[in-house]
Amino acid sequence: ADTAMYQAKAAGRNCVRFVDPQMQAVVEARASLEIDLRNAVGKQQFILHFQPQVDGEGRYRGAEALIRWQHPQRGLVPPGDFIPIAEETGLILDLGHWVLQTACEQLARWSRHPATARLTLAINVSARQFHQPAFFQELAQALESTGAPPQRLKLELTESLLLEHSDTVIQRILQLKALGIGFSLDDLGTGYSSLVYLKRLPLDQL
Repeated sequence: ADTAMYQAKAAGRNCVRFVDPQMQAVVEARASLEIDLRNAVGKQQFILHFQPQVDGEGRYRGAEALIRWQHPQRGLVPPGDFIPIAEETGLILDLGHWVLQTACEQLARWSRHPATARLTLAINVSARQFHQPAFFQELAQALESTGAPPQRLKLELTESLLLEHSDTVIQRILQLKALGIGFSLDDLGTGYSSLVYLKRLPLDQL
């Protein structure tokens, strides 16, 4: 009954859910995945894939860093299976820190070679991570410790994040831009922001 209740809440409330073996199997699979995810953070079972970004003439301009989980038994776990769990449990902060540090290390390596020195690297930042009071210091330390050029780093924010507490978000963006970092708006059109509103935001890219 408890399982059915939570399933009904997850479906938007005011509805009926019946307990069946499949529902229990889903709950147990999720619980197992959460346990594995907590272990994976400590054992650093994650890797970054780099999706190229090109201009209209097909020339490489940079890349977007995409996290993947290399599970020892399950194989490569897609982000759609573990990012929502990480968000719910707070593990997204540990993942975000790892992505930030690893991306800066990669950006620093690129900057030391003429063929890749001009490439930018974009990383996704969750709303929970972005609103952490220590995020500015965390980012500044990652740049300093790795030697990554801040003007080559872009943070991708979702439209939904920008719609929440917009004045606070704008101040945080301006604070981070003072380090030389660029900002890109991801998932444009999935929310209800107008173009007039978007013009207020100190963004570099859509």
